[in-house]
Amino acid sequence: MNNQMKDEIKKFENQIRRRYLLPEAIVIDCKPIGYPFHVLNVDLTYLANRQLHLAEEFVMKCINHELNKHKEIALFLGMDENLIEKVVSELLSKGLITREDFLKLTDLGLNSLEQQTVLAPISETKTFYIDALNGKISEKFYLNRLDSKKNNSALNKIIKKPRKGHIEDIVEYYENIEKLLQNYNSSSRIELIQVNNIEKVYTEWHELLLVLYQRNPEDKEIEYEIFSRGNIQVEYRTTIEQLYAEGKKILDPIFQEIEQDKLSNDNLVERQILTTINNENIKTVEKLSAKIQSLEDPDFLIDSKNKSIKEERKKLKEELDQIKAQSKISEIIHTYEHRDYLFNTFKEAKQRVMIVSPWIRRYVVDQEFLEMLEATLNRKIQVYIFYGIKGSNQKNDPSSIKKLEELSNKYKNLRFQKVKNTHRKILVCDNKFGIVTSFNFLSFRADPNLTYRDELGVIIRDSATIEDLFNSGINLTQDEI
Repeated sequence: MNNQMKDEIKKFENQIRRRYLLPEAIVIDCKPIGYPFHVLNVDLTYLANRQLHLAEEFVMKCINHELNKHKEIALFLGMDENLIEKVVSELLSKGLITREDFLKLTDLGLNSLEQQTVLAPISETKTFYIDALNGKISEKFYLNRLDSKKNNSALNKIIKKPRKGHIEDIVEYYENIEKLLQNYNSSSRIELIQVNNIEKVYTEWHELLLVLYQRNPEDKEIEYEIFSRGNIQVEYRTTIEQLYAEGKKILDPIFQEIEQDKLSNDNLVERQILTTINNENIKTVEKLSAKIQSLEDPDFLIDSKNKSIKEERKKLKEELDQIKAQSKISEIIHTYEHRDYLFNTFKEAKQRVMIVSPWIRRYVVDQEFLEMLEATLNRKIQVYIFYGIKGSNQKNDPSSIKKLEELSNKYKNLRFQKVKNTHRKILVCDNKFGIVTSFNFLSFRADPNLTYRDELGVIIRDSATIEDLFNSGINLTQDEI
């Protein structure tokens, strides 16, 4: 753990201690998580620069043309007489009309009517964000706007992702959309005429930090808190816990989209390799690792003379080793660790490197990547890079592919090849380790400054399994020969 991360964890620890009056609380881990927002590009039509509401304008025009009885105005406009009465009352309170023997515009009213902009609808596309957990809509991404105490009514239903082209999915948001349009034109009144179309919909994941802690060193329970930009976000935790307590798996529909990004049929070898690895193994390894780390914390052992701590740590390590041996998992890596492993592989490999990934993008296969690859090739390391999945051309960057092809022509120890159809993502470094993951090594950068996306991988250090993994990659090219 680097010094910056240690300082960050210490800061979280101090905040938890102060907020919850837990002077002995200790932070044992910190992980990034994603908070979901549905992003909508909506084509709509509205009126801007309106000093008067449309109904007010029409009523005033009727009065100016000597239709000065409620019934006459209602009949002419085809509106309910009670509604006309309401509009007239509003105009009277604003001093725009008077009621003597009949309705009449005041000088202020005449001036307002003259200044009213001629009806000129504006049609354009605007972007809106819908909080996927509480359903609140905004014109910008506001991570701190969620307040579960004010939005409990939103928890009574599942917030479904609106569908492209289905404006009926956002009818309930029309009033709020009109208010949000006002934020774009603070000096004028906005009237939403209609929503024409939902042109695009996608889900963004904005990064929060999940901090795991104990109330005191003796406490066996691990609790959690959510942080954003250095502040404790109790509202998010409250919302998530309430939803799940009600049995509403609010994130399930979102994760179903991610589930579609599964291994394709050609990954039979990886499936065989990982038959003993499952989610339960991964969770157990992470849980045991967190417990062992907390027991090894120096603060935990201060003034402790109890040998049971060492015994518990020894027992947990034995249990962890057993799970790792059974499942062949050596370590578990998360989103931001993958690129470090990739670059360290380039630096440390002694014999061979293999990368398999479906897509190639230039913001990943960038200058830094190419320079490190060429330095590896100059050390006479054999490098295998395989990519290619059906329908993937639009996701591949031709310039990056060309640069890799040029390196392949220059160095005989680089085998760069497009295969028929693979969705696997693997990294092999000599016989030291192999990584099987959901992370796209050649097309996803995992930049902390961009939208967060959860990825998970397992490291395998069993030499026989590493060899099977390497051979499975080589076998991808058999149909191409």
